[in-house]
Amino acid sequence: MSEAAESLRTQPAPASRPSILANRGIWKQAIYTMAFLTYLCSFLFFGLAAAAVGQSGPTVTAMFDMAVAIYFLLQVLFLFVLSWFVERRRQVLPISFPDRRT
Repeated sequence: MSEAAESLRTQPAPASRPSILANRGIWKQAIYTMAFLTYLCSFLFFGLAAAAVGQSGPTVTAMFDMAVAIYFLLQVLFLFVLSWFVERRRQVLPISFPDRRT
Protein backbone atom coordinates (compact mmCIF):
# COMPACT_ATOMS: atom_id res chain seq x y z
CA MET A 1 0.00 0.00 0.00
CA SER A 2 1.18 3.53 -0.64
CA GLU A 3 2.06 5.87 2.19
CA ALA A 4 -0.89 8.17 1.42
CA ALA A 5 -3.38 5.31 1.56
CA GLU A 6 -1.84 4.04 4.80
CA SER A 7 -2.04 7.49 6.40
CA LEU A 8 -5.70 7.76 5.42
CA ARG A 9 -6.48 4.44 7.05
CA THR A 10 -4.77 5.38 10.30
CA GLN A 11 -6.33 8.82 10.73
CA PRO A 12 -8.97 9.07 13.44
CA ALA A 13 -12.61 9.53 12.47
CA PRO A 14 -13.75 13.16 12.27
CA ALA A 15 -15.50 14.60 15.30
CA SER A 16 -19.25 14.06 15.36
CA ARG A 17 -20.09 17.70 16.01
CA PRO A 18 -22.63 19.23 13.63
CA SER A 19 -21.08 21.35 10.93
CA ILE A 20 -22.57 24.14 8.88
CA LEU A 21 -22.64 21.96 5.77
CA ALA A 22 -24.70 19.32 7.58
CA ASN A 23 -27.37 21.81 8.63
CA ARG A 24 -30.45 21.06 6.52
CA GLY A 25 -32.12 24.32 7.50
CA ILE A 26 -29.33 26.40 6.00
CA TRP A 27 -29.42 24.37 2.78
CA LYS A 28 -33.19 24.71 2.57
CA GLN A 29 -33.04 28.48 3.03
CA ALA A 30 -30.29 28.74 0.40
CA ILE A 31 -32.40 26.76 -2.06
CA TYR A 32 -35.46 28.92 -1.37
CA THR A 33 -33.38 32.06 -1.88
CA MET A 34 -32.11 30.75 -5.21
CA ALA A 35 -35.66 29.81 -6.23
CA PHE A 36 -36.93 33.30 -5.37
CA LEU A 37 -34.15 35.00 -7.34
CA THR A 38 -34.74 32.66 -10.28
CA TYR A 39 -38.47 33.46 -10.14
CA LEU A 40 -37.68 37.17 -10.27
CA CYS A 41 -35.40 36.58 -13.26
CA SER A 42 -38.23 34.79 -15.06
CA PHE A 43 -40.43 37.88 -14.60
CA LEU A 44 -37.61 40.04 -15.92
CA PHE A 45 -37.30 37.99 -19.09
CA PHE A 46 -41.07 37.79 -19.57
CA GLY A 47 -41.11 41.58 -19.35
CA LEU A 48 -38.27 41.87 -21.84
CA ALA A 49 -40.10 39.55 -24.24
CA ALA A 50 -43.33 41.53 -23.90
CA ALA A 51 -41.48 44.81 -24.48
CA ALA A 52 -39.71 43.40 -27.55
CA VAL A 53 -43.00 42.14 -29.02
CA GLY A 54 -44.71 45.47 -28.28
CA GLN A 55 -41.92 47.50 -29.82
CA SER A 56 -41.05 45.60 -33.00
CA GLY A 57 -43.33 42.56 -33.24
CA PRO A 58 -42.35 38.94 -32.78
CA THR A 59 -38.61 38.82 -33.31
CA VAL A 60 -35.85 36.34 -32.57
CA THR A 61 -34.89 38.38 -29.51
CA ALA A 62 -38.42 38.14 -28.11
CA MET A 63 -38.48 34.39 -28.69
CA PHE A 64 -35.10 34.04 -27.00
CA ASP A 65 -36.28 36.08 -24.01
CA MET A 66 -39.41 33.94 -23.73
CA ALA A 67 -37.34 30.73 -23.87
CA VAL A 68 -35.06 32.01 -21.10
CA ALA A 69 -38.08 32.95 -18.98
CA ILE A 70 -39.55 29.47 -19.38
CA TYR A 71 -36.17 27.96 -18.52
CA PHE A 72 -36.06 30.00 -15.30
CA LEU A 73 -39.55 28.79 -14.35
CA LEU A 74 -38.51 25.19 -14.92
CA GLN A 75 -35.47 25.80 -12.75
CA VAL A 76 -37.75 27.08 -9.96
CA LEU A 77 -39.68 23.81 -10.12
CA PHE A 78 -36.42 21.87 -9.98
CA LEU A 79 -35.29 23.84 -6.92
CA PHE A 80 -38.54 23.08 -5.10
CA VAL A 81 -38.09 19.37 -5.83
CA LEU A 82 -34.52 19.67 -4.54
CA SER A 83 -35.76 21.36 -1.36
CA TRP A 84 -38.13 18.42 -0.84
CA PHE A 85 -35.18 16.03 -0.93
CA VAL A 86 -33.28 18.22 1.53
CA GLU A 87 -36.29 18.31 3.86
CA ARG A 88 -36.87 14.57 3.75
CA ARG A 89 -35.53 12.80 6.80
CA ARG A 90 -35.48 9.20 7.83
CA GLN A 91 -37.93 8.71 10.63
CA VAL A 92 -37.67 5.77 12.96
CA LEU A 93 -41.17 5.05 14.16
CA PRO A 94 -42.04 2.21 16.51
CA ILE A 95 -44.26 -0.53 15.15
CA SER A 96 -47.37 -0.93 17.27
CA PHE A 97 -49.69 -3.88 16.97
CA PRO A 98 -53.27 -3.78 18.22
CA ASP A 99 -54.05 -5.88 21.25
CA ARG A 100 -56.28 -8.71 20.00
CA ARG A 101 -56.40 -10.72 23.21
CA THR A 102 -59.71 -9.24 24.29
